[in-house]
Amino acid sequence: MKLTKIAYTGLFVTVLLTGCTKEETKIEEVKPEESKIEKVKPEETKVNNAKLWKDVSTPEGFNDYGIEPTLEAWIAYHAKDITKTTDVNEYYPKADRLTSEMKYFRVQGDDLQKDFENLNVLQIWMGHLEYVLSRPDTPDSDRPRFNNDLKQTFKYFTELLHDLDIIINYDGKGETFGLTRQLDGNKVKELESYLYGNGNPYQNNAY
Repeated sequence: MKLTKIAYTGLFVTVLLTGCTKEETKIEEVKPEESKIEKVKPEETKVNNAKLWKDVSTPEGFNDYGIEPTLEAWIAYHAKDITKTTDVNEYYPKADRLTSEMKYFRVQGDDLQKDFENLNVLQIWMGHLEYVLSRPDTPDSDRPRFNNDLKQTFKYFTELLHDLDIIINYDGKGETFGLTRQLDGNKVKELESYLYGNGNPYQNNAY
């Protein structure tokens, strides 16, 4: 009788150990799946963060125009002021004054930072066109083309500045010209093709 009990006891322990081993194996088999899910999350976060932006302005020392030294007031002032410009000789000086103040007013964020970079490149391209037009050796036959290019560049600059004002001061709500990546504008490709596909020597300039 005792031998029988011992035999049954041994069999029972063996079954329990086998069951535990199988359970441990099942748990271990799930772990790779959990790791795989965790690896996807950083990519999803990276994509979603393209629209996130923050104001990293350092306006200490800025005291022009009698406005509050904030990103919001600065962009609003220039967006309104530049629409008053009708003299072609004022195109570049107006744009240059704004972009020179970017050392005080800056943003951080993938899409919006690229939009400000495009604004800066438009200003640089205007400077190049003005230089070409000022040269006495520029053929008269080419001057109308360069003048038209200057006007088109200033138009893009004014419209892009308007769209940036809508983003910064109106949370992106309002009519735009569709020139910003931040708002997935329908004319971004047109603008960047104009800037970076026409032989612009400053196309790699960084904001």
